[in-house]
Amino acid sequence: MKKSAVWFLCASVTLLPATVMAAPAPAPASTPDPLTESDTTFSENVSALNGFEITISKLGAKQAKRRKIQEMAEDALKMHTANQKALLALTSKHGLTLHEEMSPDEQQIADTLKTESGAKFDRDFLDIEAQATSDALAMFQNEAESASDPDLKAYASSTADTLQTHLTDTLKLGASKPGR
Repeated sequence: MKKSAVWFLCASVTLLPATVMAAPAPAPASTPDPLTESDTTFSENVSALNGFEITISKLGAKQAKRRKIQEMAEDALKMHTANQKALLALTSKHGLTLHEEMSPDEQQIADTLKTESGAKFDRDFLDIEAQATSDALAMFQNEAESASDPDLKAYASSTADTLQTHLTDTLKLGASKPGR
């Protein structure tokens, strides 16, 4: 009798499903809280602005008459492309999906810029770039002070410094001082 009881016990243990014997699964990694409405609005606006800046920077790199403006446009293209990647990585951690579509007004500006050439293109491109950078700088400075998310706050602060330098460089190339 003892042999059959031992055999029965061994047989029943070997038939247990593997999931019962497996170690419990680790708890899922916690995801950061969703961004506040203000941080979300900032992120969405910056994403759209990056799309606009990328579009016009490509035009500037290709169509500018002056080599210094072409170089500045190439730098702006790199900066806004990297900025967009960093923003997408940061916001995706919070479950936020962003788009890069321009507003109808921005699309109209880009379409007009496409038709220009020579000195007129250079002047208009610099003025548009200076105004867009000035607007972005104000948004980033505000977010650097008021962001709820510490990573978004750090991102805004470091990007504001870069934008200030870019605005200064754009003005040195002859852009009109942007209005607020």
